[in-house]
Amino acid sequence: MTTLSQTEQSKTEQSKKRTQRITVYPNLVSQKKFWLQLYNIEQCVFTIQLYSLAGQQVFKHFLFHSDLHSTHTVHLPQHLDRGIYKIAIRYGDNHYVQPIVIE
Repeated sequence: MTTLSQTEQSKTEQSKKRTQRITVYPNLVSQKKFWLQLYNIEQCVFTIQLYSLAGQQVFKHFLFHSDLHSTHTVHLPQHLDRGIYKIAIRYGDNHYVQPIVIE
């Protein structure tokens, strides 16, 4: 039986955190949908929010993620105007933000 020391455990945990990846694509959204690719993330519930550049929340969606690696399609409301938005993705203590363009 192998037991990791506190330092080795910390390094292992940091390594796992570094390999977590969220990809939102395409950055230029057409047909009011985009994909969210999750890599090396434990089972959790994601909150996906879309904000106008004025800071107004225009969309909110909850996504249950059950596998370490998965790709999800996110459908936006048809009434959403074309333009530049900020997408915010939250899970656990993590927060990810990036701009996204909707045509």
